Amino acid sequence: MIKSSIFLLIIFSYSSLVFGQKEDNKPNFVVIFTDDQTYRAIGYNNSEVLTPNLDNLAKKGIIFNKAFTSTPVCAASRASIFTGLYPQTNGTVALDRDSFIKNIVNENKFKTMAEFLKDAGYDTYFSGKSHLGNPQDYGFGFGHESSNFDDEIAFEEVSNFIKKADFGEQPFLIWLAPRQPHVPLKPAQQWLDLYPLENISIEKNFLNTPRLESVFNQGLPGENFYRDSDYINNYKNLPAGPPRSKAIISEFTKAYYATITHLDSQIGHFIDQLSESGHMENTVFIFLSDNGYFLGNHGLGNKLTMHEESVRVPMFINWDKLKVNTHESDALVSSTDILPTILNIAGLPIPEYLQGKSILPILRDPATVVNDFIASESVGVGGKVGTGHRMIRSTEWKYIITDNNVELLFNLSEDPYELDNLIDNDLYEPIIEKLKGFYKVWRDKVGDEKPFP
Repeated sequence: MIKSSIFLLIIFSYSSLVFGQKEDNKPNFVVIFTDDQTYRAIGYNNSEVLTPNLDNLAKKGIIFNKAFTSTPVCAASRASIFTGLYPQTNGTVALDRDSFIKNIVNENKFKTMAEFLKDAGYDTYFSGKSHLGNPQDYGFGFGHESSNFDDEIAFEEVSNFIKKADFGEQPFLIWLAPRQPHVPLKPAQQWLDLYPLENISIEKNFLNTPRLESVFNQGLPGENFYRDSDYINNYKNLPAGPPRSKAIISEFTKAYYATITHLDSQIGHFIDQLSESGHMENTVFIFLSDNGYFLGNHGLGNKLTMHEESVRVPMFINWDKLKVNTHESDALVSSTDILPTILNIAGLPIPEYLQGKSILPILRDPATVVNDFIASESVGVGGKVGTGHRMIRSTEWKYIITDNNVELLFNLSEDPYELDNLIDNDLYEPIIEKLKGFYKVWRDKVGDEKPFP
């Protein structure tokens, strides 16, 4: 069902007036969606990470300090952002693309972002890592999947698209999905040389080995299983799983940062080319990652849990039509918000069934609150739907319920590294009840059948 109320028409009209957007001058969209980039792994959040091109774009736009993925699982995260729905609703909860192909491609249960825009006259182009099958099967008119470790093919292909003689004659969506900084990490020496080991900081919540608690479990319920890819062995034969010393994590972090700096350089060349094409001014540029990544935090690698390193991602929006004095927002944002936001900016109706919200009001005023809470889920571990962890995050607090129904509470304002579980402190019972109320609202919305605690 499509929203067509006067209220939404007013919002669309107002947004057009604010940004000087004409009906016959639809904005273009470029979304760069990186792979496994945790929120601390970008220069504007961490001065150790060298990302000058991304920093420049971000600081001229709006940085979202509290942006979260709907799920810290690669394929499920992609399906979620394309459909504007949480994994349990769209049916893709794990790494298996077959569920996406069945539900979205073959049965057309939900339209994708590319399909919405293509139907509205946009050229839709994909380059990079799909993880969901052929992009042309889910709404992209141009482009191909490529997932080589250094993304050279992905950037070459998008460059060729921009060089086309008719590029920009129609409004466009470019979805650029680099594989970096996903393992294997194979940065060239020129990028490694930028990161002396002695300059690599180890974060406060580092552990050699995770504690035997379900909140850290990355396997099936009841296991104490810790995921990390054997691909790590391609970089200096580092061990794939715990225990990992500070020396090992320093080496891995060095390669991880170096890979991100290489990616930043590629993005810089892409932006230069887009600017030279004359289409940057009317292009909404959105940057975020599919999920975060552990760098020895809590003794973990990989992702899949509800900790900040796993579910929180770097995100910013750059658009020349943004006229704001404040270039950062602490508003809560979910990856499910991207689709309704793009539809809103494009002046298209927003389907009522979408589970995200348009964050266009935040682009007008970064202090605006759109979401009272956001959620994340990791519920397809081992291919078994419903198994795994959930969380509810407010601006200050986080409530986690683990795969084994263990509850945790963290005050992120005072405890950003999630070291002090307050769930058994009676002083916080009102906060716990409020967060549980949010959890019930979300649970009912997405159809989560996990028993309520």
